[in-house]
Amino acid sequence: MKTVLFSGCFLFAAFVTAEDWSQWRGSQRNGVVSDGIPLLDAWPDGGPKLLWRSETIPSGDDGGHGSVVVADNKTYISLVWHDDEPSENREINALILRKLGYRNLSLPEPIITKMEKAREFLNPRLRGRKLTKWSENWIAENLSAEQAKRNGSWIVNRFKKGRAAIPFADMRRVAQQGDQRFANDAALQKWMEAQPISSLAKHELLKAIPNTVRVAKDVVVCLDSKTGKRLWKTKAPGAPTGRKSSSTPCVTDGKLFAAGSTHVYCMDAKSGKWLWSSPLPKHGKGPASSILVDDGRVFLIAGQLTAYEAKTGKLLWENKDVRGSNSSPVSALGQAKNRLICSDRKAYVAVNPESGETVWKINGGGDSTPVISGDWMVVYSKDKKVGLAAYHLAKDKANLVWSFPMSERRSQSSPLIYGGHVYLTGGEWHMCVELATGKLKWKESRQSTISSPVIADGKMIALEKKGSDLVMIDTDTKGHRELGKTRIKAMWCPSPVIVEGKLYLRMADNISCYDLRANPGVQ
Repeated sequence: MKTVLFSGCFLFAAFVTAEDWSQWRGSQRNGVVSDGIPLLDAWPDGGPKLLWRSETIPSGDDGGHGSVVVADNKTYISLVWHDDEPSENREINALILRKLGYRNLSLPEPIITKMEKAREFLNPRLRGRKLTKWSENWIAENLSAEQAKRNGSWIVNRFKKGRAAIPFADMRRVAQQGDQRFANDAALQKWMEAQPISSLAKHELLKAIPNTVRVAKDVVVCLDSKTGKRLWKTKAPGAPTGRKSSSTPCVTDGKLFAAGSTHVYCMDAKSGKWLWSSPLPKHGKGPASSILVDDGRVFLIAGQLTAYEAKTGKLLWENKDVRGSNSSPVSALGQAKNRLICSDRKAYVAVNPESGETVWKINGGGDSTPVISGDWMVVYSKDKKVGLAAYHLAKDKANLVWSFPMSERRSQSSPLIYGGHVYLTGGEWHMCVELATGKLKWKESRQSTISSPVIADGKMIALEKKGSDLVMIDTDTKGHRELGKTRIKAMWCPSPVIVEGKLYLRMADNISCYDLRANPGVQ
């Protein structure tokens, strides 16, 4: 199962110790560690020391992309644990199409047609670097910069496959029909014969469809933070949702709240005993959004913003102005106190947490979660006209102070506010901007990822290159300076967690803990 609970969790400080990381981005939901523990100024060859690895815990399509939380010397992860069971049933779903190379393109139809014609009649002598160069030239001549940024690498791979690639029109016809389930192989064969698609598409689809069906359970795993040994593991019936369910759990007042594939759960954090469960909205899906627990209420964006009673799981209200499943709600501070700030698909929305009524709405939105410090709100929007922007919050409005319009393929990483400055490791940049004025202090081109960075001991820890690299960046505003870099091969969506100088990362098939402390023997 996946879980998520961070959001405006500044109130969590009353329930957890300063060393705990009780929700996504920490107990204050800002990604900043303030325990004062000195970290290494540079990493040794091979990177930080590995302290432990957990037992196998699947990620990606088999377990989602949720981050861990650490509270009371325990490490928690929630996921939707997928398995494949032998069956006579057959199924065509989005996972199979994705593995065959399908993408739901937003390109104009004439460009798609031209691309497919170029692929089909590609000169067979074009190979290796020559083919790559030819592909890049074709993209430059036919696509805008933004189109190339979003689709360039996928198109290059299509050209590399040449005539062996399944015609895009065939895959799109199958995808438009949605998931298809069949009682047996004969029923699948009959359906396939009736489809107006090429023999190549039929052949490759039949090869890709397994003689198994996907099943899933919502799962929460609790580990000993000192050793990585499993303390308990709880399961509940779930639904196969792949990586769509990627919430991060939250621990508060001895309870753990989690969002799985079909339900929101509350359980005893010490024993794992289920206390209650409540269905997710029917129009929702297994979310990547993180749960916020505030003043006796549980808030979650799962299709739309929803509020539950923390004691019982009773549905309190739904707000249809906040749509999505990836960004997380946060609690406003300062003048805007008693407001939920949410990132909709196309807007930022302030909501009254008691009634669920919308208070104000401004342009922007996306999958990145806003960060709040006092009366300041900083966002990283998928709307290229907004980009990285700072607002001053009042009770019933948000006033734009500055913005850096940006057009990035990836805009899911959440920014940081630290020392009067804003830091970002999203899209294709590392950036430092003065909070009060919007003055750019430095900007460095990098291959970043969509996970959100952490700052501890004045050092920013972030993942790059789809999680393959771990980097440590100095927060000095005079210029970008890399303090450490190592190949780590972590998951590319989950965010780093630092507790008492120890780094917790979600890997492809486990949770790993590394020592970042400058003085390991000093507690």
